[in-house]
Amino acid sequence: MDRPDPTAGFTDMQWFMHGQRNVAFFGAFTRRDLSPADLLAAARSLIELAPQLRTGAPGMPGELLPDDLLARLIYGESVDDLDGFPDRWVDSGAAIFAEPGLPLFRLRYAALATPTTDGRHGFLLVQVAHALVEGADSALLSRSQSAAHPVSQSARRTPPLVKAAANAIGAVLASLHLLAGNLAVIRPGPYAYASRVFERAQFSHFARGIGVRQRALFYALVMHTLFDVEGPHRRRSISSTYSVVDDGGGADRDSFMRMRMLFAVFHPDGDLATFARAVDRDLAQSEAKESGFNAEMNAAGIGVHRRLSRIIPFAYGPRLFQFMPYEVVLGLIPPHRLTGRLTADLLEPVYAGAALAGSNACVIVPNRAFVTFNFFIQDRLLPRIPRLDAAISALIARSSAGL
Repeated sequence: MDRPDPTAGFTDMQWFMHGQRNVAFFGAFTRRDLSPADLLAAARSLIELAPQLRTGAPGMPGELLPDDLLARLIYGESVDDLDGFPDRWVDSGAAIFAEPGLPLFRLRYAALATPTTDGRHGFLLVQVAHALVEGADSALLSRSQSAAHPVSQSARRTPPLVKAAANAIGAVLASLHLLAGNLAVIRPGPYAYASRVFERAQFSHFARGIGVRQRALFYALVMHTLFDVEGPHRRRSISSTYSVVDDGGGADRDSFMRMRMLFAVFHPDGDLATFARAVDRDLAQSEAKESGFNAEMNAAGIGVHRRLSRIIPFAYGPRLFQFMPYEVVLGLIPPHRLTGRLTADLLEPVYAGAALAGSNACVIVPNRAFVTFNFFIQDRLLPRIPRLDAAISALIARSSAGL
């Protein structure tokens, strides 16, 4: 018997993200050893707080899933040390899609035989199909709060002429994307994860010191790390898409996803401080001009793709979904603060983000005391990650000197 299509009830955006094999992840060290019973209870609590995670499982919505099925979502192993975590454990999450009939999330736990001197007993990693969750959900779950998705609607109306133009252009761009995505690979893999952790308090000080918002500083730091933004070989421009959470996008916006992806082109010029000011200015100007056009265009394009996929399914393989024309994906998601029964056994810092091949990405996650940078990038860019450490050190030196 054919299994039901898990995407049948998805919105167009969810369908596209599922096609991308886009995987969101959440990871943290644990303050005590977690038993198989603890992990089973955590899986059950996740479904309770985020009922959409039941998607893909047999049975009716709301029906209690049996322990033996949940146990298949959990993987545990013993490790001699936690050196290299979380980088050595965060992968593409392909296992989520490997077994039809199972929910689209997994729990992985690395247990340490002897706790570290700072009280770490292990590392817990949760991987979820990104079509089911977004950054705001992860922040809610970190507080042990409900992440059930109400229908997301906007009272904002896109002007009819703007909407008509956006729909027409979206359809054309979808056709071009279909052609290009099947013919070319612009950012080939392999891709890998890399993280960095810094104290959170210093970033507000750094941002004030150079006269920008923290978001602009974070984004500038990411681009400074991955690309040449100063010197004789500096990039003239960097194309990007970045996420925001609001009710914008027009009344016909996606009914599940609260996040919107906006687009911006940044133009490196001068040192990091100068570049951060330019990023702040470009973000403000871009968002002040937001009319709903981009959101309508994206929605139209994805809708065209979904309809075409029913007619020519052979054209919708991994290569197409991984063809992304922008050079970097940037994300600053809501603060993750560990409170409540779901996260009581976890320690800061929290690592979270998305694993998606096709475009280099970084998600920045504020915690109470820390900020984590979560890169998922081409292997060839991994040697550049220490440039972030150097940039932070330079900011500290600048701050210490009163500059």
